[in-house]
Amino acid sequence: METKKVLRQRRSMKVYDPNRAVTEEQLAELFELTTLAPSAWNFQHYKFIVVRDPEQKQRLRQAAMGQEKVEQAACTIVVCGDLAAWKRAEDVAREFARKGFYGESTEEKIAKQAEMMRNAYKNNPTKAREEAIRSASLAAMSLMVAAEDMGLATCPMIGFDPNAVAEVTELDDTLFPAMLITLGYAGDFDLPRCDRLPLSEVVNIDRLGVPFGANQT
Repeated sequence: METKKVLRQRRSMKVYDPNRAVTEEQLAELFELTTLAPSAWNFQHYKFIVVRDPEQKQRLRQAAMGQEKVEQAACTIVVCGDLAAWKRAEDVAREFARKGFYGESTEEKIAKQAEMMRNAYKNNPTKAREEAIRSASLAAMSLMVAAEDMGLATCPMIGFDPNAVAEVTELDDTLFPAMLITLGYAGDFDLPRCDRLPLSEVVNIDRLGVPFGANQT
């Protein structure tokens, strides 16, 4: 499907067909596409928990303010930000070297690059969290676009208790739930597109106060 069509067609689905499952093969393709999303230094500051066991879905639903679609969908994906992605710095630096990003690579160059990447986050928890949110969000949007192209429905969710979600999915201290995404097949529900703001209200040229489309002289 054309990307433009996918973006115009996608909806945040509220009702799912509880009798249709998503296969392992579909999940493998979906996450392969999802992980093509960009992230700073290719650290991929995210992890995904696919909740599909009925009892786990029931527990997750309670952590998500009792929202029915968590249980109704084939699965609900907990999109997690990874606060410790910087620990992959040396592996990433070596991968960059193998790809020729540094030109003629030496151990000294690799070590310096790894140190620079690591230090950007290691002692800066605020930046590490902000980067994790950015990467997780980029990956989440890629997941929803890919799912739409595969004939699957999704809905991003922020209505949940993060501590309860972390407890249900047994997250450690390096991970936090950035959002939930229900995934499955759309149920019998007509979901019209809500109007978006005009471009003149959300797009400015060069500086704030110069709206897109304004007549210039």
